[in-house]
Amino acid sequence: MSGIIFNANVSTNQISANPIDTRRKGNEDVLNSGYHDEVFISDESRKLFQVLKEYEFDGPLKLDKQFLQRDYYEQRKLEFAKSLSERQDIAPLENEFQILGVSYVFKPGSLEQFISEKLEGKAENPSLLASEIAENIRGTVSNPNATIDERAVNRKTALRLAEEIARNYFDNVDEAKDFLSVINEYAENDVLREKGYVVFDNSDMKPFKEYTLPTAPENYICGSAFAEKYGYTNLKEIFDDSAKYEGFINALQKNGEKWKEDIVRSFDEHEQLVQKIIDESSLSQLNEQYIQDIISTFFNNNN
Repeated sequence: MSGIIFNANVSTNQISANPIDTRRKGNEDVLNSGYHDEVFISDESRKLFQVLKEYEFDGPLKLDKQFLQRDYYEQRKLEFAKSLSERQDIAPLENEFQILGVSYVFKPGSLEQFISEKLEGKAENPSLLASEIAENIRGTVSNPNATIDERAVNRKTALRLAEEIARNYFDNVDEAKDFLSVINEYAENDVLREKGYVVFDNSDMKPFKEYTLPTAPENYICGSAFAEKYGYTNLKEIFDDSAKYEGFINALQKNGEKWKEDIVRSFDEHEQLVQKIIDESSLSQLNEQYIQDIISTFFNNNN
């Protein structure tokens, strides 16, 4: 999770790469000549203006725990930045206003915070870039509705981008290696999640298969996995109903060994399928233009 901070120091000229162009006909009297000023506004500026129109600056504040710790103007800036970031027609990495004017505050110990700190002083807006990279690295968390193949390509593209950044924008070799090592570790964890493992990033707990428990013996199958074979996704629902519980116990005694074999086999087949899809996600699918656009947007101005 991340917070959003609006940078009030961004000038109006930074909102669009195409500033307003106002022209007059010399000293002619405008009213008599019938001439009218022409104003040209970029598409991104029009979208931004729409957000400004829709946002109720005089409306009541949303006083949650986070906002109660900030002053009035900080609250307003955060709310507006959040409303801007939620607009589906404004792509953060294509919108100069967001690149220059919005930064994110991340949870301590998160991948986003790590990347943002490493890119501080190197990228135009390290927090925005960190959010983009981490979102693609941890696709099972940030983009669960995508296909396995789509997440695989996005993950590989983000890793390719990270390699490009480490190679060209880190002066210290050890720092560059550490940068890539941490990102690769998160990517490996995401692949394990894709395969059906329970993984806690930035934790000493080892990944474990979703049908067991972290401290259980090798062949242990947890009750919720058996409950799913019985037809219920919520084990509590069974325990709260004596009739369902009795039926579940009887079915478990009768079918337990077969269910166990089915659970293990299904997991292994899924794991193999995921690895096959990832292996076959061609490197030619990587969006090289996307990578170069990112480099151009966030780094070229700092060279």
